[in-house]
Parts: sequence; structure tokens; C-alpha cells
Amino acid sequence: METILARSPTAKYKGQKRPAREKAQKRFDRLFRKREPYERWWKEIRKYELPFHGDFEENKARGESEEIYNSTARDAAAIFAGGVMSGLTPPSRQWFKLALAGKDTPKEAGIILDERQAIMQNVLARSNFYHAVYSCYHDLPFGQAPLGIFSAADGVHFMHYPIGSYALDTDATGRVNTFARKVRMTATQIIEQFGEDNAPQSVRDAAKNKSDNMFVVCWLVEPNAERRGGRLGPQSMPYRSLYWVEGSPTDEYLALGGMEEWPVPVARYQVIGLEPYAKGAGWYALADSKMLQVMERDILTAIEMGIKPPMQTSGATSPSVNMFPGGVTVNAVADGVRPLFDVQLNVQAVQAKIEQTEQKVRRAYAADLFLMLDQIERGQMTAREIMERTQEKLQQLGPVVERLQYEFLNPTLERVYGILDRGGEFPPLPPELAEQLGEEEVRIEYISPLAQAQKMSGLINIEQTLAFAGQVAQMFPEVLTKIDAMAMLDVYHDNIGAPAAMLRSTEEAQQIIAQQQEAQQQEEAQAAQMASIQQAAPLAQAAKNLTDAANDGNPAIREWLGMPNAGGGAP
Repeated sequence: METILARSPTAKYKGQKRPAREKAQKRFDRLFRKREPYERWWKEIRKYELPFHGDFEENKARGESEEIYNSTARDAAAIFAGGVMSGLTPPSRQWFKLALAGKDTPKEAGIILDERQAIMQNVLARSNFYHAVYSCYHDLPFGQAPLGIFSAADGVHFMHYPIGSYALDTDATGRVNTFARKVRMTATQIIEQFGEDNAPQSVRDAAKNKSDNMFVVCWLVEPNAERRGGRLGPQSMPYRSLYWVEGSPTDEYLALGGMEEWPVPVARYQVIGLEPYAKGAGWYALADSKMLQVMERDILTAIEMGIKPPMQTSGATSPSVNMFPGGVTVNAVADGVRPLFDVQLNVQAVQAKIEQTEQKVRRAYAADLFLMLDQIERGQMTAREIMERTQEKLQQLGPVVERLQYEFLNPTLERVYGILDRGGEFPPLPPELAEQLGEEEVRIEYISPLAQAQKMSGLINIEQTLAFAGQVAQMFPEVLTKIDAMAMLDVYHDNIGAPAAMLRSTEEAQQIIAQQQEAQQQEEAQAAQMASIQQAAPLAQAAKNLTDAANDGNPAIREWLGMPNAGGGAP
């Protein structure tokens, strides 16, 4: 049951031209035909690696696992999903921040954006975002994983769509801009979700009869080619959302609406050209995973043969040979009871080959890298140590991380920001900041552990330059004038994603430095004046003593001072 299928800002096209249902149905069917070459690979990956994934239309039990004898791929996929989760979108810490695009963010604007970022982070934590995004990461071995984002009464709701249930298409730049989805629902569920008035007559009849028959609900999201500017309503929005019941009359829709932002960001692993579907770790590990299942099954059979070998014994008749472990074959020629054949297998050699193949599967899933990156969170290794030990692997994974940030997380956060902004969840802005933020585009910066590990090379360069300058300055002090300490600190602060309120602007810092220098000069002037006063005090006292002595009639002092009647009494 999909209870949030239509929980999006959709509305009826009242008094407006309705999209042609027949055209939408043809486009919908074409999208599913276009994905057919990929289905074989997806089902193979599910069969030999991830048996509990996928939602295909075939009437088979989901999660078939008859071919799974070795769970290395399944475990590696769990490590991969957990590694991407803790590396890119960790629930326990801040992993993104907001800034103004194209220039340095002023401190006042930075504080406002930090406040909005905190609100977004809180909304994500209160919603089902981290559960849904983990499911997306767990589906990435198939190549891609969509995430639906809808406004809800309590904020924002997210939905992961399993492999096999959707079809995609891209625009001329290769970005996914069309999403088609099939889901089977009962009549009661359809009426509960879309309302009885919007349901086809066949659905209303089935609900009235309390029938358990399933109906296929189709959902198509695509660019709004008929968008009309200057008007309110769904037909003026960049994307349109269409729901209908498969097989219903061609003029009937369950719901019609529009979206301001792309509502279904798709996480993709490795893309070739303009293809909408990607290739994930499961594709590259498939051959080794098949080999693992065969070797594991054969070695188990060989071990069982060694423990319970098929036996042969004498008898009057000779039925067909029983080669199952513990089986008995009656042989008229046999002398007594003995094994049917001697099983000699070098188990150690086969086990070594299995371990070698398991390691190849883990490398395909980057499991060893993510286990090492996980130690950042546990404090066992610093980000710099991770960078130094896994620089080559990070470079290999770098394009995947960049694609996930650009194609998946960026539109996800943009969609969440738009929903919260339209819902009035952000505090009102001062007029001057509202004008500034209204003119500038807000960009997203990532400060997750994995993003920081990739940025560590830049931070190391800064630290090494500063350390080298310190060494050179011991012999040539003038070299320190070459370093712009303010700019260096700004770059370091931005790379680690520290809060905007933490640093003053360069202008503020220079004003403070000027005030400190002025205060220091005043202190030095006061100290010099005080020293002069202190030096003048003994001289003044000595002069006073001489004057007093002369006035007391000391002729020598009077004469030395040039006073009249020196050496005599009163005239």
C-alpha cells in the first residue's frame, strides 16, 4: 500500500485545459518499453546479489534467494549503503550549509542562512528522510534510486521507489527530468487517497462491493510543456503531475497538479552518455557474484560427498546410480559395501579462490574504503590519515560522490527549502537582508565526513605552506610578509564548513586591529608621560630643598644660586 502517492501540491485543473490523457499514456508506455534492456541485468543482480530488493510485475515472490550460497555481495551492499549514509548524509551531525552563490557571504546573511539550515536539518531529522535515503543508497548497486519528496501536514515526507517499479527519461543535458511509476492498489486505497469523486466508475463499484481486486495506478511527472506564465495554478508550474488508473476511460484522471521543483531526485552511480539509467556496483560485481555462488555450492557438495559419499553394494539387480550424498547404488559386481567413487578435493585451494573472489566483490562495492572512512566518526583515525591512506580510492569514488551531490542531494535540499519557504517555516527577514537574499542565489555547500575527506588535500596544502613559511622565517623573517593571514583563515574556515558567526569580516578585523594599535599608542604615550613625570619629581624636590636652604641663610647656596647678599646678613 502506498499511502503518500498523491501527497504533493497537486490541484484540479478547474476551468483550465486538461492534458491529453492518450498522449500521456503513450509516453508512459514508451518509457517502460525503453527500460526493457536493463531489466535483465536488474533481475540478475537481484538473483545473485540482492535477493530482497526490487518490485517487478511478474507474479513471483519478492526476494527469491534460491541461488544465494554466499552473502558477500549482500553484506558489501549493506556496508556501501551505510558508508554513503555516514559519509554524505550522517543523521548525527551537520552535513550541509547554505551560502550565497558567486561571492563571499556577508556575516549578517551568513547568520540568517545558518538559521535556515538549522531549520532544514531539524525538519529532515523529524521526517522519514534518513530512512528513505538509506533505502536509496541500498538500491544504488542497481545503478540508480529515486526519492520522492512531498509536502505533508507535519512538514516534508519522503518515499523511496524500489527498482522495477519506475521508468526514467532525461533532458538534452543528461539530467533526469521525467519519472513514471506503477503501483498496484485496491479500490479502497485509491478512494482513500484520491477521493471517491475522482475515481473511475470501475473503482467505485469495486469499493462498493468490497472487492480485493487490484488496480494499477500510473503516475507521470514531466516538464510542463504547456506552461503559461503570469497565471496561478498547476499549469503555470515548471513540472506537471498526472495520476490515472490503467485501463480507465481516456478522459479521466485521478489527480492533476504541478510542482515548483523537481519532486523525484534520482541518485545515480555511473552514467554513460545521456542514458537515464546508470550502472552501479552490482553490475561490476555480477560475474564474481555468480562465480561465488557456484564455487560455494560446489564446495558444500564436495564436503558433503566426503562426509556422506554415495555407496555401492552387491545385489541381484542394478538400478540407476544414486549419486546423492548418502545414497546407495546396488551393483551386482561390487564386493561388499564401498563408496561409489572416491571424492578427492583440495578444499583449502577452493576456499582460497573463494576468498579472493569475495575480495573482488568487496572492492567493487568499495566496502573496504567505507569501513576505513567509518573510523573518522569513531575517532580512531583523523580525516588526514584517511586521506593519506585512501587517496587513490577517494579519487576513484570522487566522481560518484560529485554526482550524488550534484544530481541527488542538491535537488533534494532545493525541494525541501522551497516547501518550507512556501509554508512559512522560515522566520521573516529584515528588509535589507530580504532584498539582498532575494537578488542572490543560495548555493549548497557540503561539509559531510566524505566531503571533508575529499577537501583535506586543500587543507593539507594550507598547513604545509604555513609550516614551511615558519621554518624559512627563522632565517629570513621578511618572508612572513608574503602570507595573507586573513585570506588563509577565510579559505580554511570555508573548507571545513564552520558557522558564519564564528569569523568576523576582514573589514571588521582590520577596524579592530586599528583600534588596538591606536589604544596601544595611547598607552605608550601615557607610559612615556608618566615616566617623564616620575623622572621630574626628584629634580623638583631637589630644587625645592636648595631654595629652602638658601632662604634659611646658607651663604654658599645663595651665592651658587645667584641670590643677592650672598655671604652676608640682612642689609
